[in-house]
Amino acid sequence: MTINTNLGELISTIYEEFLAQYGDEELASVATAAVINDLLTSGPRRAEREEAA
Repeated sequence: MTINTNLGELISTIYEEFLAQYGDEELASVATAAVINDLLTSGPRRAEREEAA
């Protein structure tokens, strides 16, 4: 399954989910930044690595 989105929409969606979960704007912002950082620095997905092998 492929979902097309842009980085801004992804950040907004993640932030809204954390805001609903924690009820705190600052905590939601920090959690969102951590998740986006992990996504951007995690490297290629497993399927991409397997295709390259």
